[in-house]
Amino acid sequence: MAYSTDVVKLTKWMAADFSNQPQAFENPPFFAHIKVCMRPLPKGFQSGISLYLEQAYDYQLHLPYRVRVLHFIQRENDVLLENYKVKNEETFRGAARDRQKLLTLTPNDLETMDGCDILVNWTGDSFVGKVEPGKKCMVVRNGLNTYLDNEFIVTADHMTSYDRGRDPETDELLWGSVAGPFEFEKVSRFEHEIEL
Repeated sequence: MAYSTDVVKLTKWMAADFSNQPQAFENPPFFAHIKVCMRPLPKGFQSGISLYLEQAYDYQLHLPYRVRVLHFIQRENDVLLENYKVKNEETFRGAARDRQKLLTLTPNDLETMDGCDILVNWTGDSFVGKVEPGKKCMVVRNGLNTYLDNEFIVTADHMTSYDRGRDPETDELLWGSVAGPFEFEKVSRFEHEIEL
């Protein structure tokens, strides 16, 4: 199988708890200390492999500000990540670090996020994911209607993430890092939990 569609390699690289602690400590005015934890869901949860994601400030791991499920679909030339919101997410907060709680999540707890799927391509040494084009992934932040301009790069040990919100009319940056992407290192690995 070509790396470009190697869902197993991609999910193994992403199934981890990531932290940007060195970056946050080096440059605190521009980077908060963030943790992104992606945990495999059981086989049969959806067809193929799915990861449960929580993104939170290090000091508020119990209150993640982003809770998602990513469903990995192998296609002819790339991998599609279907992006789902978790309904009643307060019920599942902390499930990324609590396997028993995670096992209570069902597909009925998910809600599709129109326009927010991610297209992932192999570059030769990493996978690069970008939100699907078309400015359709709408995010209301600070009372402003914005579209998500998101990109990530993942390798065996590292993840770079660039989340930005832009004005739908002018493409002006309205929120997100002005000092470059977040640089995450793995602090725990969950690839052994992936059931094929």
